[in-house]
Amino acid sequence: MKPSRPLLWVFLLPTLVVLIPALVFGFSAVQILKERVSHNHTRQLEDLSALHQAADYEQSLGELHQSVIDMLQQADLGELSSLASYRLHSAFVNELAALGRQVQELTETQLMVDLNHGSAQRLLEAFEAYRRFIVMASDIATVDPTQAQHYLDEAQHEFLRFTMLTGHLSARLSERAQVRTEDSYRTIHDHLNTVTLLGVFTLLLMLLAAFYSARVLNRHLLTIGDALLSLSRLRREAPELPRIQRLAEQGRGQLRQIARAVLRLRESEARRLAAERKAHQLTHYDGLTELPNWRMMSEHLEHSLQLCQRTGQYGALIYLDLDLFQQINDSYGHRTGDRLLREVADRLRGFQKERCIPGRPGGDEFLLVIDSLPAQADSAATRVEELADRIRLAIAEPFTIDGIQHFLSASQGVAMFHGSDDIETLFKLADAACHQAKLAGRDTIRFHDDAIQSVMEARNETKRDLRLALQRGEFRLVYQLQYDAGRRPLGAEALVRWQHPSRGLVSPAEFIPLAEESGLIVPLGDWVLEQACRQLVAWKQQPASPPLALAVNVSARQFKEPDFVERIERVLDATGADPHRLKLELTESSLIDDFEAGIDKMQRLKALGISFAMDDFGTGYSSLQYLRRLPLDQIKIDQSFVNDMLASSDGLVIVRTIIAMGLALQLEVVAEGVETEAQLKSLIAEGCHAFQGYYFCRPMPVDQLQALLAPAAVN
Repeated sequence: MKPSRPLLWVFLLPTLVVLIPALVFGFSAVQILKERVSHNHTRQLEDLSALHQAADYEQSLGELHQSVIDMLQQADLGELSSLASYRLHSAFVNELAALGRQVQELTETQLMVDLNHGSAQRLLEAFEAYRRFIVMASDIATVDPTQAQHYLDEAQHEFLRFTMLTGHLSARLSERAQVRTEDSYRTIHDHLNTVTLLGVFTLLLMLLAAFYSARVLNRHLLTIGDALLSLSRLRREAPELPRIQRLAEQGRGQLRQIARAVLRLRESEARRLAAERKAHQLTHYDGLTELPNWRMMSEHLEHSLQLCQRTGQYGALIYLDLDLFQQINDSYGHRTGDRLLREVADRLRGFQKERCIPGRPGGDEFLLVIDSLPAQADSAATRVEELADRIRLAIAEPFTIDGIQHFLSASQGVAMFHGSDDIETLFKLADAACHQAKLAGRDTIRFHDDAIQSVMEARNETKRDLRLALQRGEFRLVYQLQYDAGRRPLGAEALVRWQHPSRGLVSPAEFIPLAEESGLIVPLGDWVLEQACRQLVAWKQQPASPPLALAVNVSARQFKEPDFVERIERVLDATGADPHRLKLELTESSLIDDFEAGIDKMQRLKALGISFAMDDFGTGYSSLQYLRRLPLDQIKIDQSFVNDMLASSDGLVIVRTIIAMGLALQLEVVAEGVETEAQLKSLIAEGCHAFQGYYFCRPMPVDQLQALLAPAAVN
């Protein structure tokens, strides 16, 4: 929009609102004042003229009177002839006539009129009497000087009276002129005050009007400026401009045109952003599934590489190829194939919450970039293998399209990275691993690293063997006794061992985590609990066995089962074990997710007579506030703290604190992992009186335990 004169007037409006009325008011006030001054000046000139006439009149009358006196003196001395006397008489008559006209003019002046006291009439009467005596005196001056003198005396008397009257009138005229001058000054002064007050008041009104006008204009300009600033910012969507919309609808003149121009600019910006989004979508996303394409996945992978390089964590690239997809696509058509690909993409999107970014480079292939994996290679590979397995299971679920179920599987190749790898190399390694997965029979997962692949295969094999171990009866229980400070047995802890048919004894550190991951820990835990209860019954039937309490470990996943309490009750009913001799050892992680539900389960089992111990105490979120609400009977100091107590002052402080907390809550404190006499003495000195560890005995089968307990039973 080109600038125009109306727009200039919009900006000048606040100034003009003040300037134009101020000029009009000022001009009007000056004109009125000028008229008042001119009027007063005219009146003053008239008053001065009247005073000047009165003065001239008095002077002329005095000169005339002196001339008459001189004439009478000459006549009395006989020095004046009749002709000369007649001429002087005629001159006196003419002069008196002229003075009569002056008196008449003087009485008609505005100043004499304003006196309003009859002064003008008295002046006329006095002059008329004086004129009459002067005429008579000058007329008979040569005939009868004596009589003329008489008339002159009378005229003298009238002259004096007339002079006094004119003097009084002159004084009155002067006073009146002064009063009128003061009135004029006062009038002008009052007018100036009135004009000033009205001017100030009008100026204030004009300033308020200008301020309001400027404020309205400023608000509109700020609205337009904010809109332009908002449009100038980088954003994905064009901003909404409701105030500009209102201005375009309700505004007037140039501001309305500007608002409409801004709205057109917004529409243009919206079209530009839409075009950019479309271009970005076309260049960075797959048109069919709307997943990131090869280019976008390369950027994601580059970002993940930088992140791993900064944090020291691992990342992974999964190359996923759909098995036998081409057969479905050829048999049912591209429409079915496209819908299958879109549904596969939807299922892969479900893993985004696990920092897994899916993409589709093309065809029936997909990519997944995973970052923020553990910094240890084995742990990172385990996490990736678990995620890839869940992806495999998700794709294995049937797809229903047009009422027909289709089944797919996925071969996955995994390339691990640690920040210093090359993008192209990673793509090649993942693709090669995916090819190996297909050669291995499809629906499988392969790592590009042989060592990692071997570890994963060993883990998977262990998982498969673990599922069969319960059925084959490969698990057995061993028992480790707990002692008091006098080395007398107080109880025992049941520990599970796996006797593999080919590998021999498998460490619990190896198979327990796998059981947790696979969910086998729940049936395994149920088996351990049942065997422990049967052992309690067996000991009870042997009088030579001391009345030991038997502790059984309960995993967090097992404890969180909704029917955990009912399972315990069924085992007790089935075996006939004494619940008062059964102790369940929980970890702090068992209670973190739902603290109140965990307390409820413990209290229900506590009512049956079962006691509870907190295993590995101090490794979680232990606190007095936390402990005092739990119906515990015992806490166990983790063996890592026992090992550190003599090596560092911090370790000793931790052990001392745990013992103090247990004693404060009247709980029995058991130290795990006691292996030396020095540790035992230090624990006794700190107030701990129950111990478990290799210093006393190793975990052993039940027959060896019976032999060890026989002397204790006799004692």
